[in-house]
Amino acid sequence: MRELLIATTNAGKIAEIKAFLSTMPFKLITLAELPEAIPAPAEDAGSVSGNALIKARYYAAKTGKLTLADDAGLFIEALGGWPGVDAAVVPGTPDQKMDIVLEKLNNESNRVAYWESVLVLVDPDSSVEFLAHGQTNGVILTEKRGTDGFGYDPIFEVADTGKTYSEMSVIEKNGLSHRGRALIRIKHHLQNTYVAKHIVVPCGLIIKDGKLLMNKRNDPHRPEYHDKWEFPGGKVELHETMHQNMVREIAEEVGYEVEILKMLQHITVESQVQKTYAYQVFLVPYVCRITGGELNPSDDEVMGTDWFDLDDVLNQDLLGDNAKMYAAFLPELKEVIKEFGL
Repeated sequence: MRELLIATTNAGKIAEIKAFLSTMPFKLITLAELPEAIPAPAEDAGSVSGNALIKARYYAAKTGKLTLADDAGLFIEALGGWPGVDAAVVPGTPDQKMDIVLEKLNNESNRVAYWESVLVLVDPDSSVEFLAHGQTNGVILTEKRGTDGFGYDPIFEVADTGKTYSEMSVIEKNGLSHRGRALIRIKHHLQNTYVAKHIVVPCGLIIKDGKLLMNKRNDPHRPEYHDKWEFPGGKVELHETMHQNMVREIAEEVGYEVEILKMLQHITVESQVQKTYAYQVFLVPYVCRITGGELNPSDDEVMGTDWFDLDDVLNQDLLGDNAKMYAAFLPELKEVIKEFGL
């Protein structure tokens, strides 16, 4: 399981982030759990997003780990946006910080404020940076209210809720807060980038005069796939059935119109697990008969095509797990060829 470093020492932020990402397939670690302490970087960008970027890049470079860093600011309209990005460095304890804010707003009727949060995920392996922004509007109260939360939570009432952050559970706060709004985008990015995907690929076994048609893959950017023999086919697209996919892919790759005769029983699962991605491909074999069209290989996908005797297929340099799949279903394929007179 890959580690994800939560690059903050704020216990409240750590609790919220861990609660939000607890179901993700990552080992969540904090700065305190690193073998050696790392001095904090200067947060001098002058903006919430700039400071978050500084921290994420810094700790990712220092540790070599996938790193998530956060910065936030409290912007109060009547105070010209103060304390803004400097909310965390207002002097004093949390209670003293809130007292300073309340004193500055003494006798002020305009209590409108908003929290802005930016989370940045940096992957040192791929050099990819992902930034997520969240904002929550509200008002500053005239007195503290609530017992949970941290920082300025007891004096910030979230718009249209009648509650301060301190009157909410962690789960409720994560559903409404500036950090929660940014975290949902981070979670989606993590899911789309790192969580294993499951891809269904119907494979066309086109039979003519007892021989099988195969394509030679044109994929020079992936040497492990390039110049290898494979069966026509491709991943099922959104709103497409496997049968529709099979007919479309064969037409696009080799130019034939086909009739699907039978799906074979041997489905093969091929897995790829790398640092920055993981996926499983389900190879589903379909026996097909040509009903129209003519052989016209797609130049961008196919280097060439050829017909092979069934017992000669395994002598070719097949792509990925195609050889394993073919060896498994070959006896059944021969029976289907006899059944349909192919």
